[in-house]
Amino acid sequence: MAKINILTKDIYNRIAAGEVVDRPYSALKELVENSLDAGATEITIYVEKGGRQLIKVCDNGCGIEPDDMRSAFIPHATSKVSCVEDLEKITTLGFRGEALASISSISRTEIVSRTEGNEACRVVCEAGYTGKVQPAALDKGTEVIVHDLFFNTPVRAKFLKSDKAEEADIHSFVNRFVLGNPDVAFKYYADGKLKLQSFGNGPEEAIAQVYGAKTISECFRIDAEKNGVRIRGYIGNQNFFRTNKSGQSLFLNGRYIVNNAIASAINNAYASYLMKRQ
Repeated sequence: MAKINILTKDIYNRIAAGEVVDRPYSALKELVENSLDAGATEITIYVEKGGRQLIKVCDNGCGIEPDDMRSAFIPHATSKVSCVEDLEKITTLGFRGEALASISSISRTEIVSRTEGNEACRVVCEAGYTGKVQPAALDKGTEVIVHDLFFNTPVRAKFLKSDKAEEADIHSFVNRFVLGNPDVAFKYYADGKLKLQSFGNGPEEAIAQVYGAKTISECFRIDAEKNGVRIRGYIGNQNFFRTNKSGQSLFLNGRYIVNNAIASAINNAYASYLMKRQ
């Protein structure tokens, strides 16, 4: 029988990264969720080469304290859960404290952040090895820059799609963030081009930016409450349809989810109004 080995931290982190970050869009998702949890009202996103060369997320949230900058890269380090009881009342999008540790173990990650009353600080973590906290320049909030995703895990890099396909998946997730957070202003740049912008002026403006300006006139607004559950949103009328379900977006307490039972219920409700394959 082979000898049992205790994995070192750098090996463990690279393996664990696959549970959290398997594609560029999942890295971006974790970073944007951190910005939303920090109370950001303005978020700007940059990606290059489908996210494998660069992912950058800038926000105007509360920032990270200078003493916590290096701790942000430690696995399971989080400000969102402090005791077991907190797990029963999760109100944030993230809480496990794995995202930055996983991302930084398979990339060159830089954080620049500033909290109220403090100077801006910068720290770099490359392949899981964290550098010193240094002075930096930033007005407010946090910038997280991820360079060369999967540079030290070439096997995983081989399974990535083309840059265009990876960017399309990222764009799809940015659309969901815009729809799920209509009071937050988003800007999304891909390879230097502005691909999407919302202004945080509410759900109708968010829908117009994602689905087009004419969409609202083709929808009914829903706002109902029953048995302690509130349902809000927009559904298309009998003349507004598509050839697949990609236009359906469902959010539970602000988190984008996919639920086949609800999707089937929607399809069945519309069945008598739509042509086949619509």
